[in-house]
Amino acid sequence: MKYTSYILALQLCVILGSSSCYSQSTILNETEKLKRYFNATSPDIANGGRLFLDILTSWEGESDIKIIQSQIVSFYFKLFENIEDNNTIQNSLNIIKEELRVKVFNSSNSKMEDFKKLIQIPVNDLRVQRKAISELHNVIKELSKPNPKMRKRRQNLFRGWRA
Repeated sequence: MKYTSYILALQLCVILGSSSCYSQSTILNETEKLKRYFNATSPDIANGGRLFLDILTSWEGESDIKIIQSQIVSFYFKLFENIEDNNTIQNSLNIIKEELRVKVFNSSNSKMEDFKKLIQIPVNDLRVQRKAISELHNVIKELSKPNPKMRKRRQNLFRGWRA
C-alpha cells in the first residue's frame, strides 16, 4: 500500500513539474520572439549596463523587493500598451501579460485592473494632485499598519521556543 502512494506521489510530481516546464518554455519562446522583433540581442543593448536586474539584486527584504518589482511591472505594462497595436507580436504580449497576472497578481483580474488603473493616473493633473494630497495622511496610515499574516507567523514561530 505504501508503494502505491509513493508511485502516485511521484507521478503527481512529474505531472506538476512537466506542466511548470511547459509554462517556462512557453514564456521563454515568447520572450525570444519579442527579442527578435525588437532586435534586443544587438550588441549595442549592453551599453549603459542593465536596466532592471542590477536594481533587483541590490534590494533585500521581501517587502522591499515587492515594491521594486511593482515598479518594474508597471514599466512593462506601459511598454505593452505602447506596442499593443502591432498584430505581429500581439500573441506573445498576451501570453506574457497572462504570466505576469499569474505571478504578480496571484491570478486575480481585479488586482491587475486596479494596478493598471493606478499606473494610468496622470500626475500632471492639478485635480489629481489635490486629491492625492488630501488622501496622503490616510494612505500613510494604511501603509503603516502591520501585516496581520506576518505578525501571526512570528507568534507561531516563537511559540515553539517557550518552555
